[in-house]
Amino acid sequence: MRRMSGWALVALLLAGTITIGAKEEPLPSGPATPMPLVSNKTDAAVAELIKNLGDDDYRIREKAGRELVAQGEKVLPQLRTALRQTDSPEVQRRLAVMIRKLDTDRLTTPKRVTMKLKNTTVKAALDTITKQTDYKIDFSGSSEDKFDFEFDNTPFWVAIDKIANTAGCVVYAEYDDSTIRVYNQEALNPYVAYAGPFRFLATNINSNDSIQLSGIPRRGAVQRYSNMNLSFQIQSEPKNPMLGVTQAEVISAVDETGASLVMPRNPNDRSNYYNNGSFRGHNTYGNFNLTRGDKAATRIKSLKGRVGIMLLAGTAPEIVVDNPLKLKTKTFVGRTMELDFGTLTEDANNKGHYTLDVTARKLGDNDPNRPDYNWSNVVWQKIELVDAAGNQYRTYGPNTINNNGNSVQMVIPFGNQDRRGNTTPKLGPPVKAVVNECLSITHEVTFEFKDIPLP
Repeated sequence: MRRMSGWALVALLLAGTITIGAKEEPLPSGPATPMPLVSNKTDAAVAELIKNLGDDDYRIREKAGRELVAQGEKVLPQLRTALRQTDSPEVQRRLAVMIRKLDTDRLTTPKRVTMKLKNTTVKAALDTITKQTDYKIDFSGSSEDKFDFEFDNTPFWVAIDKIANTAGCVVYAEYDDSTIRVYNQEALNPYVAYAGPFRFLATNINSNDSIQLSGIPRRGAVQRYSNMNLSFQIQSEPKNPMLGVTQAEVISAVDETGASLVMPRNPNDRSNYYNNGSFRGHNTYGNFNLTRGDKAATRIKSLKGRVGIMLLAGTAPEIVVDNPLKLKTKTFVGRTMELDFGTLTEDANNKGHYTLDVTARKLGDNDPNRPDYNWSNVVWQKIELVDAAGNQYRTYGPNTINNNGNSVQMVIPFGNQDRRGNTTPKLGPPVKAVVNECLSITHEVTFEFKDIPLP
């Protein structure tokens, strides 16, 4: 068996075999994933187990596989490194199966919380969740009130909402980072659904009644229409950056009388588009179109829906520019795009802040009559600026942009502060500019809202 080299096999595993409920596809969007694809660090015990995957005794091979899978996602980078380096077909096959399983679990299984705390503060309870999940949680509220909290293998979102509701707080996951925030606020989010590592928050429902006033049939009743729209947010756990969602679909919806609120399906509607512009984040939006059932009804007893969520499975460097501060006007060609690197200059009035002038052109399917703004609007997210220690500079989009869909010229600022003004530790001068190719899966999720009031 001939060994596949380099990123070819790794990318195939990430983008070609982790299919959960829908389709998978590589996407040009988003900065690097928190989970590295491969690792330079070697755990001796893990290395020994990987070696045993090729043992002559099948019992030793099976035992090594079970022990590796039992260690969970923390061994994924080392498994991927081993997959790139091994020449053994047997080891390749076993590693491929394990990577597929562990990556699927990583992306689609919620982190869970177990605790039994008596007479403790909200901050102490949230700190316990942080220790168990490695998620950063900011708490802004009274730290004097004390409560009892008990969770047994409870999904992350369920646990954090329970703590917030008990303490009269509200959970916010709507910033552009991976921090969960719990605020002491006179507000309530009562209509929430959970599905794996995702939280669905119903935000608004509106109704529109209309009567047709022209083109009325001579024989027949006046045409009356009643449409409703339910809007909701989708929030992912911090480990799960989302790149977009498909059009949400209603599976079933009934009011308290048992009447259906499902809109009649249009046989000509084959929409399955992605919204959110493939913009990487932990918060996105969806909506359902509904119709009135029984006009006397006051609430939606149950609404079941499904949506495909595009998740960032990993990234692979596509273009690497060394010593960008010394470089002027050079073209680099990657697998999916061509990059004209202009200049990288430091702000004379604001040391440690830089401006990058680049032009990116999409390769492959770039018909000028079919501009791909879904690609060009977010291509800046693929570009990273890093110092010698590997620390990343922050950027929140171009200062200027000239975009025709298949080519985009940008002037992108980089600095060391987040949107809230928090400064990262001191960064050294940038030594690399990296353009990443992102790999995604589309995971189909079903969820249910209950007892939502009707307008």
